[in-house]
Amino acid sequence: MWFKTIFRRKAPRPNQPRPRRASADADAPLFDELFLRRMERLSLQAQRTLRGNPASGEHPSRHRMPASIFSDHRPYSSGDDLRYLDWNAYARQEHLLLKLGEAEQDVHVHLLLDASRSMTIGSASRARLAAQLAGAIGYLTLAHSDRLRIVPFGPTGMRPFGPVQGKAFTVPMLQYLSDLQPQPETHLATVIARHAIQHPQGGIVLLISDLLARDHLAEALRPLAPPRWQTVVVHLIDRRDLQPELAGPLELVDSESGATLSLTLDDDTLTAYRQAVAHWRSDLARQCAVRGATYAPVMSDWPLERQVLPYLRARRLLS
Repeated sequence: MWFKTIFRRKAPRPNQPRPRRASADADAPLFDELFLRRMERLSLQAQRTLRGNPASGEHPSRHRMPASIFSDHRPYSSGDDLRYLDWNAYARQEHLLLKLGEAEQDVHVHLLLDASRSMTIGSASRARLAAQLAGAIGYLTLAHSDRLRIVPFGPTGMRPFGPVQGKAFTVPMLQYLSDLQPQPETHLATVIARHAIQHPQGGIVLLISDLLARDHLAEALRPLAPPRWQTVVVHLIDRRDLQPELAGPLELVDSESGATLSLTLDDDTLTAYRQAVAHWRSDLARQCAVRGATYAPVMSDWPLERQVLPYLRARRLLS
């Protein structure tokens, strides 16, 4: 159960500050053209263990193919391209050897996007930041000829976007993200397990969520194990969830189920709450580490270009 940051007090208190309103540009376009041009300077940093198509793409792979820039050899076989014969090696050893270089590949990029109602609650909309981040990573994927899938989820996986490849799909992708509607709740483990079964080839998966689900995160991430998957968990956090600016008798309303909870917030209760939140966050990081995933907590009021993207570069998702 998680609660809105909109509260109904049992007894009104004078001079009580009103809750902050969501950003006025909530309905504005996710990006402008200049931002997308700046994004092209970045690229996704994919692990070599991922399975892609070695005939195209920009990411290093474990495959070796005939190349003029080489790091290895193999014996010549009938039908091999004579352009890649190492004549210097032949002069020394009198054996025909083929020069092998590191093949580049494309990768599959999966954006699993939490679309539950709790993502819309807070002093800054986590849903909008999630859509912006998905749009930015999606654009990088398309600009560098990788294969993109976007799967929003609530109780189940919703209609996905993709798979697509190429910059021609940029506008449909951004329109798709702008049209997403909030769902009642989040069933994280079910959605991830189904997605992993449907896409056994693996790839980079970016899970963008507030993680306010009943599912145990380590069990939910079990199907996304390396080396087939490279998993990054972006945990969107509202600052007022960490440090509530509340006191006295309150009635809390669950943002997804509508259930209510009456309680009185005093100093001891708030101290216990902050300790519980700190333990929850450290436990999420531990669960990600157990499954070989990168845990990336992001504050919902961080500007995308000035803070979120540099932070993901530091986490080695971008380069």
